[in-house]
Amino acid sequence: MATVKSIQLIPFAISRRVLSYFGLAGLFFSMSFATLFFVHHYFSGGQLRIPSSLLSPTVISWFTILLVLYFLADGLRLYCVIRAMGFRIAFGYIVKLVFVNIFVSNVTPLATGGGVVQIYFMKQKGIPVGEATAATSIRTILAALILFTLTPVIIWVEPYQFRMFVHRNLLYGITGVSCAYLAVFWIILFRIRIIKRWMFRCLYLLNAAKMVSRRRFRKWLLRVSRELDLFSGGFKRYFRTSPGWAVLSVLFTVLFLLLLFSFSVVLVRALGYQAPVLTVLALQVVVTFFMYFAPTPGAAGVAEGGYGLLFAQLVQKQDIVPLTLCWRFLTIYVGVVIGIVVMYREMFWYGRGSDQAGCLIAVVLDQDQGRFLVLNRCF
Repeated sequence: MATVKSIQLIPFAISRRVLSYFGLAGLFFSMSFATLFFVHHYFSGGQLRIPSSLLSPTVISWFTILLVLYFLADGLRLYCVIRAMGFRIAFGYIVKLVFVNIFVSNVTPLATGGGVVQIYFMKQKGIPVGEATAATSIRTILAALILFTLTPVIIWVEPYQFRMFVHRNLLYGITGVSCAYLAVFWIILFRIRIIKRWMFRCLYLLNAAKMVSRRRFRKWLLRVSRELDLFSGGFKRYFRTSPGWAVLSVLFTVLFLLLLFSFSVVLVRALGYQAPVLTVLALQVVVTFFMYFAPTPGAAGVAEGGYGLLFAQLVQKQDIVPLTLCWRFLTIYVGVVIGIVVMYREMFWYGRGSDQAGCLIAVVLDQDQGRFLVLNRCF
């Protein structure tokens, strides 16, 4: 007789999407290692050598400290944003969201999935979708504002460093994109009605073309309008409710980026090169900026290739592959692997529930047979 030991309810659509993320993780690692193989063949002539200096106890200790601080800073910047908006979530839960975001954003094109999954988890803690979206957006925008401001300045000041792939016309394009990003940020903060107006026009055209019924037109308009109000309200609360937490979120964002870029500084120094710290940081800023536009999961291919090309100016060819591999391992691969474990435990082990309607998966313990039964039920 099957008795219910514990029932874990997971939206069926969510479980399918999570399983697809695990599949995309394989694509991400495949593309990353394929690019590393190309960089290895191009720069090292087929000879891979991992310098012993990278494995010294001192260097490993530095990497461990940087990793811990890096993950903590990533969590603290989101935690401070949430507190600035007037909500509370345990910091331990925020740390889980950090690894979930690292995993999902690095296996989805243009890093689009991480924030969506974080919104789902924050909704389970009682934060409305619109305001959860605002929180993750603010977290992302703070880092992007820094990168989108610094990158044009760095390339304009030091064009010689980027002459291999940055044409002057492209430089104008980068500057234009940065200005457009700042303009969109301003519209979201102070002119949300412009977005509503364009949304109304798009839905009206769909309704006029008989692609959307009038009932659905009204439903979507009201729903999206409400979420946009919550989204905009979240931004306003971020600045007005708790200015101290808002300032802390900015400081932790700066610290997060500085720690992210510091991995390259330690790696270059560990390989025995005395490249100027500001030069290493500038190259990292530009690489990270271009990763925002890479269409591949986790910027796989673009990140390794761009990093190798730029840092080939600072280190010898035989050190490009170990430098690039260690950089990706420390900044991405470690977090992705931890994120896979966290995601699996949260979605399929603990089965963090959902009271949403739809297809659900129930896990029932059959005590007589000593096995688990997975039951699907649609409401």
